[in-house]
Amino acid sequence: MQPEARGRRRWPWLLAVFLLPAVLLSTALLFASDLLYRRAAARAPAFPFPACQKVWAHRGWAPAGGENSLQSVQGAFERGAAGVEIDILFDHELQDFVVSHDRPFTLFNGKPLRLETVLSRHTHGSGFFWLDAKDLRKLSPLAARKATQRLAALIQHYGLGERALVESGNPLYLSWLASRGVHTSYAVSPNDRKYAAPVYRLHAAVTKLGYALAGASAISMDISRYTPVAAATFDKAAVLLSTVNDPGTLLRLSGVPEVRVILSDHDHFELSACAGRASP
Repeated sequence: MQPEARGRRRWPWLLAVFLLPAVLLSTALLFASDLLYRRAAARAPAFPFPACQKVWAHRGWAPAGGENSLQSVQGAFERGAAGVEIDILFDHELQDFVVSHDRPFTLFNGKPLRLETVLSRHTHGSGFFWLDAKDLRKLSPLAARKATQRLAALIQHYGLGERALVESGNPLYLSWLASRGVHTSYAVSPNDRKYAAPVYRLHAAVTKLGYALAGASAISMDISRYTPVAAATFDKAAVLLSTVNDPGTLLRLSGVPEVRVILSDHDHFELSACAGRASP
């Protein structure tokens, strides 16, 4: 037999040796991740936010005083928003959280706005908070441990345990918050439009494992990623969406049971998911 012929016959065996373990591992990952995801979703902490009033203010009501400001938070609540999303960053020098989307921090009257200042103004109200911890996932474990302890302490000190959630893309750090009784949302980024179906399923499997590890109350994503495929993939968990400004889209999404909060830059805060229309 010619060497070329022997080499051609080896290829199917070589492919089987390498591909079979990969196929078996992928199959096991898909099965295990879905099982753990379903269990985690069934055991997730009861979502404390209003079932009817799902539209919250994205970074507050900006016309009242600029995004992520004291005035924007207060303005959103005054306009009837059930909840407000604000961006927070952990400052290593202060060992505290600052309300800002980027670095250098947005300044108000020449100073950064501390998260504690915002929370302390709303201890006796009924408004809810979505705290987007922008850089938590990037912190070292040591720094993240200090940051999560500080964040949990703030939420507990001001009696906001049932009125606040923290969003991050790091499931381990979220699990530290969840273990202290803080509601959390695991930030995910599914993309079935970009990736082929097998790649998307593997990415979704890893995401489901992350959600299970986090012990999160919800999953959050950008509205552009909430496709019918993504909705079917994560149909067992509470879903938080950002950012939607179209009234028709808001009305449609508010009627989806899995969708619990929708951020908006515009004043659609009185939209009632229960009535299916804007409240009078």
